[in-house]
Amino acid sequence: ASSTSYKLVRADGTDAKATLSEGEKAFVTFLYFYHLLKGSKSDSGMTTDRIVVFDDPVSSLDSDILFIVGSLIKGLFNEVRNGTGHIKQIFILTHNVYFHKEITYNTKRKDVAMKEETFWVVRKPGLVSKICKHETNPIKTSYELLWVEVQKPDRSNLGIQNALRRILENYFKILGGIEFDKLCEMFDGKDKLICKSLCSWVHDGSHHAHDDLYISIDDSTVDNYLKVFRRIFDKSGHTAHYKMMMGNAFVKDPAVVADP
Repeated sequence: ASSTSYKLVRADGTDAKATLSEGEKAFVTFLYFYHLLKGSKSDSGMTTDRIVVFDDPVSSLDSDILFIVGSLIKGLFNEVRNGTGHIKQIFILTHNVYFHKEITYNTKRKDVAMKEETFWVVRKPGLVSKICKHETNPIKTSYELLWVEVQKPDRSNLGIQNALRRILENYFKILGGIEFDKLCEMFDGKDKLICKSLCSWVHDGSHHAHDDLYISIDDSTVDNYLKVFRRIFDKSGHTAHYKMMMGNAFVKDPAVVADP
């Protein structure tokens, strides 16, 4: 082998090339890219100013490696902030909420984004991706993300069913003492059927095979589900929680207020 070649070996000295897992391959690729950022492909060693994009760098990685990758990227953030090195701007794209929380954690950020950073969410409601800027960090917890789906006016009719079910499951099962069957008796007609439908999803549990089956529903049906979803919180005495989680998307409903 030439002096510019290398190979990966296991702790016992055996060649690891044929036995690398997907996670190991992803981590090695990341480390190669990471060190290349501080060097050059050419023998001359010439380096230039650069903009760096990390596209979902923690795919297939376990939690320990995710933490290492996050720490290394946060180190690059500091270099950009301090003006050291050749990296002038960094973009991070990820689907992983835990990774996002890891690399965006900063005690200096009080609420809104700091002057040197921006937060964006990429959505694909149809065949076109839309990029929405957020003044604050849009990623909170997985529970809050479910409520984001309820808040959105351009929500997915397909995904909203699972979001409503998971919210009810998380909130009321953790809270305890709520009997959904009795709750449904407080509704009449079509609303009662919708309540029973929502509650049946909760009873199925989050790991039931039913999870991957969806009924094709239109906008008007979704509106009915959202209305009953809201009234479940009202009738159980938890309107305050609903209002808090809906944030700026909360709309006072006279019909609900007048409900006995």
